[in-house]
Amino acid sequence: MINDYEIKIENGKQVLYLYLNFNYEFSSFNFQNKMTDIKDYIKEFINKNKIAFTGATVALIASGILIGNINLKDDYRYTYIKNIPFNNQIEIVENIKLNEENDIKINDQNENTNIKEEITNNEKISTNNIDSNQNINNLENQETQYYEEETNQLYVTVNRGNGNVINIELENYLIGVVSAEMPAAFNIEALKAQAVIARTYALKAISKNQILTDNESTQSYKDDSELKNMWGNNYYAYYLKIKESVDSTKGMYLTYNGTYIDAVYHSTSNTKTEDSINVWGNYYPYLVSVDSPYDSFNPTYLKTVFISYEELSNKIGMEININTEFNIQGYTSGGRVASILISEKQYTGVEFRSLFKLRSADFEIEKLENGINVTTRGYGHGVGMSQYGANEM
Repeated sequence: MINDYEIKIENGKQVLYLYLNFNYEFSSFNFQNKMTDIKDYIKEFINKNKIAFTGATVALIASGILIGNINLKDDYRYTYIKNIPFNNQIEIVENIKLNEENDIKINDQNENTNIKEEITNNEKISTNNIDSNQNINNLENQETQYYEEETNQLYVTVNRGNGNVINIELENYLIGVVSAEMPAAFNIEALKAQAVIARTYALKAISKNQILTDNESTQSYKDDSELKNMWGNNYYAYYLKIKESVDSTKGMYLTYNGTYIDAVYHSTSNTKTEDSINVWGNYYPYLVSVDSPYDSFNPTYLKTVFISYEELSNKIGMEININTEFNIQGYTSGGRVASILISEKQYTGVEFRSLFKLRSADFEIEKLENGINVTTRGYGHGVGMSQYGANEM
C-alpha cells in the first residue's frame, strides 16, 4: 500500500517519491521476481490519483528509508541502494544520484503554522531540577563538549504515561524528544540546537541516575507510533529531518565548569530572555537575560485572556471588584512583571502567572465591568533558549 507521494526535481528531472507501508509492501511483493507487477501497481496508482508525473524514476521509501528506485520506462531495471546514510546525500548503484541538497528534507524554514499548538509542555526546568549546590564562577568555562564515539551507546530509562517503563538508546530517545518538544516544521538549525539541549538534559539525568518521563516533568517524548499519528502524511519527511538534527549533532552537549548545564528552554520570549534568579531564585551566569527580538514575529506572541472578578476573588481569597487596584510595582531584567499588588496582597509576576495559568509573566491588566483582560507577551518562563527565537534566527 502506498501511503503518500510527492514529486521532486532532481538534476532537472522529475522523480516520484512513493512512501510505502513497509509490512504490507514487502509481504506482498518479491521485488526481483515480480518487477512487472510492481510497475503495473505503480502505474495504476499514478493513473488512479491523476498524478501529473512525466518522469521515469520512482523512488521507494519504506519506514523513512530510501530503499531503491524503479525506472518505469525500462522493462526490468531495479536499482538497489549501496548504502543508507540518514543524511542529505544518498548514493545509488548505477547512474542515479539524488540532488545533494534537500533531497529528503522539506523546505519549510518559515512554516510556523499552529506553533502554539505544536510547542507543547516545553517549559524546562522546574525549581526541583536546579542544582543549588552547583559551583559556578567563571563564564568562560561554558563549553560545548563531545562524548567519545565508543561510549555513545548510552541508554536512558523512561517512565511512559501509559505505565510502561522502557530502556532506550540515547540517540534514538532524542529523536522522540526533539519531535515532541519542537515542531518538525522548524528550521533544521533550530532543531539541531534543540537536539544539543535535549542531549545535555538527558546526560545530566543519567549522571544523577534520574528516571525520565515522557511529559513536561522532565522532557516530553513520543514513540514512532505517536509520531505517525501526529504527523500523518508528513511522517517520513519529518522523521528524516528530525533524525538529521540528532545525527548531525551526535555526541554534542553543553557544560559549565565541567558540569552539565541546566538545559532549559521555553517557547517564546517577550523579546528578551529572563535571568534564572528571577524565576527560580538561583543565579547561573549562562542563564541570564539577552535580547531575542525575533520572538515578536510569532503570530501568538500577544494573547489576551479574560478573568472574571469572581474567579479572582476565589483564587486570591478576598473580594475583588471593579474598584480593586492592580498595581504593577516593578519589572525584571527580562522585562517581565517583578511584583504586583492587588489591593492588599502582593504577588511576584511568576506567582501571578502560575495562579491564573497565564502564558507569560510579562503582562498588562485592563479592568472591565465584570473582570479584567490580561494581555501577555511571549509564552513560557523565558529562561534559556527561546525555541521560536531560535527558529527565526
